Amino acid sequence: MFYPFALEKYLEDLLPPRDELLLEMERTALEETIPVVTPAVGNFLQMLVRFCGARKILELGTAIGYSTIYLGRGAEENGGRVLTVDMNRGRLDRAREYVKRAGLAETVDFRPENALHFLRGNKERFDLIFIDAAKGEYPEYLELTVPFLNPGGLLVVDNVLFRGWVVPGAVYEPKYERMVSRMRKFLDELTALKGFGCSVLPLGDGIALAHKEREPITD
Repeated sequence: MFYPFALEKYLEDLLPPRDELLLEMERTALEETIPVVTPAVGNFLQMLVRFCGARKILELGTAIGYSTIYLGRGAEENGGRVLTVDMNRGRLDRAREYVKRAGLAETVDFRPENALHFLRGNKERFDLIFIDAAKGEYPEYLELTVPFLNPGGLLVVDNVLFRGWVVPGAVYEPKYERMVSRMRKFLDELTALKGFGCSVLPLGDGIALAHKEREPITD
């Protein structure tokens, strides 16, 4: 986090009350050390889906489906659908059960596949793409997802500040050097994308937003 815990807790308390299912998932993620988005990021995702009217949503990195439920609830309001991709079949099965309990079984589709393999064979286009998968592969995800984002669509990426280690001069263990350098490469390439407006927010572990400009109307 990039702010004191007390401030983080205060901001979380300002969010709409979370139902028992989400609270249960938060406890499970904490107990089993399963990486999920923060409640603030989840709420933000649902708002983004609602505000941009996204109807076709792709999620890379399902874990146990915590962010999937936020995306699914936003998609359901728009009459849309979510396709979520994760290669961990055990977690995907758990996510499927949580999604069913959330009443979103008809809104969310699951794909048990490596994210890069899925993207290389994909032919669908999406209104919003949320990336929260292997951090060292972010540059490849960027290259492969951009062509499948509809004009006017949003690319949303989690963990882009990587515990603050992407900041020049940050101190971290040498074993993280490759992941930090790859994340810096991703951010450099994302912010240089032509035809996109980009912003990076210090929300959770860092959220990047990239809005694809709409194609000009020609006679």
